[in-house]
Amino acid sequence: MSVPCSPNIGSSSPSGKSGSEFRQINALDWDANPLPVVPTGAVSWGVVATVKADTRAIARFIAWHLDIGAKSVAIYLDAPDEKQIEALRHPNVKLVACDDAHWGKRRFRPDQHQLRQVRNATEEWRKTQHEWLAHIDVDEFLMPPHPMAEILSNIPISCAVLQVPPVEQLAGAKGELFKRTATYAGLKKNALREVYPTFGHYLRGGFLSHLEGKVLLRASGRPRAAKVRLGIHMAYWQGEKISNRITLPDLPLGHAHAPDWETFKKHLAFRREKGSYRNKIGEKFLLAELLDFLDQENGEDGFKLLFDEAALATPDLIDRLGKRNMLLKYPLDLDGALRRWYPGFSS
Repeated sequence: MSVPCSPNIGSSSPSGKSGSEFRQINALDWDANPLPVVPTGAVSWGVVATVKADTRAIARFIAWHLDIGAKSVAIYLDAPDEKQIEALRHPNVKLVACDDAHWGKRRFRPDQHQLRQVRNATEEWRKTQHEWLAHIDVDEFLMPPHPMAEILSNIPISCAVLQVPPVEQLAGAKGELFKRTATYAGLKKNALREVYPTFGHYLRGGFLSHLEGKVLLRASGRPRAAKVRLGIHMAYWQGEKISNRITLPDLPLGHAHAPDWETFKKHLAFRREKGSYRNKIGEKFLLAELLDFLDQENGEDGFKLLFDEAALATPDLIDRLGKRNMLLKYPLDLDGALRRWYPGFSS
């Protein structure tokens, strides 16, 4: 089990790695469609997210990223509420109400929430004054093992995109335990059936959520490339993936996708119909088919069996993950960050 230091403790990781020693996996097609970048030399970064969540959850998301060094956080509120906006006000936070007036200036409001996310994120990238902009969701948290400024200062100057891989939070472990994919641990796919005996065959990488991770996109190039857009999991230029990118496997993105049974159950219907559990046209998504089967055969009890095996931090699952280098412990102290940046919120 790897235990990174708290972002507030110091600049060295438990392994002794510095930012320059981070593993960097270059894309094989680096020269295929590179986005021209002219780094300013200033290490600064921000976060953008389009959100629809309760106020405390949004505040914790904001506070965490400010706590680990983000200069600002831009929040596009998909269902704006004046009381929520007032509660979230902070000098380092940009709050955008995505109301009729907002979309009226942009011709129309996309029906799919994913399209609203990418339009808002791309717009923010074109405006940002930071060197880097991270596009992530309200239940995702960058988890650097040492300061982000140190990590970013060692990125190759020709790199335009940083890909950060996800780790999925386990429920019932005070938010501090996360699981990695078998691929990260260098294991073959059949290892998933050993870790998840009943459902491993249906889980991509052993996850209930996405494996693609998210990106930070460099924003310092001049002139700004008009045909750049941020996607959900990637950044594009001239309709193609930006090729001058690297993956930082030692900078995980903690995904609180199913932090407890009630949250998992609450979002299940939406995810199956419009979100990450739907079967897209032309694709065969085993998890979607599994959920359909469980619904027909067992109903909610079947969903609970899946949650308990794949998401709950039972001693057996922790042991199986730990033995295979698929377990990560990280002090994701969201409430501590909340107290520092929004002291008005009660614990």
